[in-house]
Amino acid sequence: MKILYKDILDEKNFTFLLLGRLFKRSSLILFSLELIWLTMELTNSSPLYLSLMVMAETLPFIFLGIYGGVKADKWNKKKIMVICDLLIAILILSIPVMFFLGFLNYFILMCIAVLISILNCFSEPSFRALLPELVTNNKLQRSNALLDSIQRGASIIIPASVGIVVKVTDQIHILTLAFILISISGVFHLLINYKVTHLNTNDSEQGTIAEIKLTVAYLKSHRNILFIIFVQGISILINTGLWRVGLPIYLDTNLGKDISTFGIITGLLGAAAFSTSIILGTLKKLNPIVIFKIGIILWGSGLLLIGLSPSIFVIYIATIIIGIGQASEGLGRIIIIQEQVPGNMLGKVFSISSSINYTSDTLSLGVISSILAIFTTSSVFLGGGGIILIIGLMGFMFFKKEK
Repeated sequence: MKILYKDILDEKNFTFLLLGRLFKRSSLILFSLELIWLTMELTNSSPLYLSLMVMAETLPFIFLGIYGGVKADKWNKKKIMVICDLLIAILILSIPVMFFLGFLNYFILMCIAVLISILNCFSEPSFRALLPELVTNNKLQRSNALLDSIQRGASIIIPASVGIVVKVTDQIHILTLAFILISISGVFHLLINYKVTHLNTNDSEQGTIAEIKLTVAYLKSHRNILFIIFVQGISILINTGLWRVGLPIYLDTNLGKDISTFGIITGLLGAAAFSTSIILGTLKKLNPIVIFKIGIILWGSGLLLIGLSPSIFVIYIATIIIGIGQASEGLGRIIIIQEQVPGNMLGKVFSISSSINYTSDTLSLGVISSILAIFTTSSVFLGGGGIILIIGLMGFMFFKKEK
């Protein structure tokens, strides 16, 4: 029997990268979940302090994400990942230690959250930029699909396993487990056999601002890359507030459903995205631009469907459509960037994309309450889904013109 992805898993460097990503992703999911619980315990469940803590995890990417991408293109990517894993492990372990010693407070916890986010500003672009140096172009599609599947699978399984950990030991030891997982991640990243490709001397001596300007100039002259980055940013701007605020409110006030229903919907979204990533990875070489455009159209269609007929059954169906769309869009976008952007700009381009996405996340959560105060939730889903759908359809004409 043929084993799926066997040819890719035979690549030791990729397997080490894959396992390192699995353990790191699992660790950071546990950290984020426990961060919420600790914040609520230390602040007597203050919504304001909890919001500030959530922002502490995203704001560093907005302000330092591009800078981290510049350094990812200039420094040894493997060393960046290993050092960041080590420092994150120390920071995570310090939380339960200070908790038991009675030193932990809200300010210290926020500082640790900010520091971990700053370290991820360097390790994330390094991870994305390293993959094309470890596998050949004809394996990029399946490699990215498998990496995406592993991350999405962890996002489904790890939160569900927290309850088991709590039954076995104190809840604070979720962070102890997170420390163990991130340490294992560092070991796998260390095992990667990676030789730094020779950088152009002139490029390596340029200042950070100059390199960012060069990257922006590159994006202006390669409008297809710029288009997909902004399309995803706009989609996230519309989707985040609707999904994380609008949908739970609608389920509660209009359909009389509680958090368990939202949990089922979240699980459906993750399962649909996970399955899509696996399937796309097993198919023969596909056109990533087509995958991206179809993904955006499906994403918008799902939101539009909820706006048209927001019953619980329709929401379930729309969730599956959205999950398929988001996985297709994400895989197509990553492959397009990795195949078309020069290696010495990959980190910066991925960082610019991430910074735009995190900015969209923050803005979306900031304005959604005001929008929902004026319009009904179903009409906002209808309008938001329609905008994403139109952008996706415009993509066919845009890429046809560019070609």
